[in-house]
Amino acid sequence: MKYFIITIFLLIATLSTRAQSSTVVALKSLQNTPFFTEFAELQERSQSAVRNFKVIQDRYSKEEVENVIYAYNSSAEYFNAALRNIKADLMHKEKRKYLIRYPDAYSKQVEADLYRAKEYYSNTFQKEVTTLTNGQITGNALIAMLPQILKYAKLAVEVIKQVDSEIKKMNDAILEQYLVTPYRFKNWDEI
Repeated sequence: MKYFIITIFLLIATLSTRAQSSTVVALKSLQNTPFFTEFAELQERSQSAVRNFKVIQDRYSKEEVENVIYAYNSSAEYFNAALRNIKADLMHKEKRKYLIRYPDAYSKQVEADLYRAKEYYSNTFQKEVTTLTNGQITGNALIAMLPQILKYAKLAVEVIKQVDSEIKKMNDAILEQYLVTPYRFKNWDEI
């Protein structure tokens, strides 16, 4: 009986590992879409503007620097919210069905989230850092990239459709590890 229980446990562990492995493969194919590749570039360019500002921040008053920090962190939160929304949609069975059935409508929803993030970024961090540094640091590269990313949202949805059976097996931890963490905009103190 003891051997039977151990055998069953090993079988379950093996099947669980295989399921997780195929899920990771599905997520990797999603990560390899132009949407996420460009999103990572967007993230890097934004964080590069922060690094560039940090080099010269001692030229400005503490209050001015705090305004830039607040503007960046709140802008980053908008982009991170867009990622969390995608993650939540993949976790929710009905929403997953919707995005597979209506990829155009879903990609427009993702575009709307990113557009709101871009608008907020433009009106806060970009405006604050450009004004304060007299155009030395602008953060414009991020804004220039956004139309390209939006174009790829529909392609990402198509990949989601193709790997739907694997997405059903995803859990919060896996999505956090492969979808949110690598693309998350870091907060000011992490950069």
